Amino acid sequence: MTPQELEYYRRILAQHLAEVEAYLESSKEAAAAVEPDKSLGRLSRMEAMQDQQLVMEMRRRKKRQLVEIKTALSRIEMDDYGNCIFCGKEISGDRLEVFPESQTCVRCT
Repeated sequence: MTPQELEYYRRILAQHLAEVEAYLESSKEAAAAVEPDKSLGRLSRMEAMQDQQLVMEMRRRKKRQLVEIKTALSRIEMDDYGNCIFCGKEISGDRLEVFPESQTCVRCT
């Protein structure tokens, strides 16, 4: 991979990192426990709890993505970015365009 390509992916990963961190920060309150509140009816409380569960699942996925992005950035620093961690072959540019944090080629996925 050329230095220009590495810099391109580094910028994309840094942008994704900022977006994920911003989401995690902004969704903290929505993931908080639903307080028992007399102003909420039974159905409204159930809806609030379902919304909370959806936010918690999305936060779990974003935390995983955060780890994957940080790993990809460290692989760039170690000059190992773009190679499959299983077979060692180069990961296609099309795959890296869609998922720049990918660590495996399509075949090894």
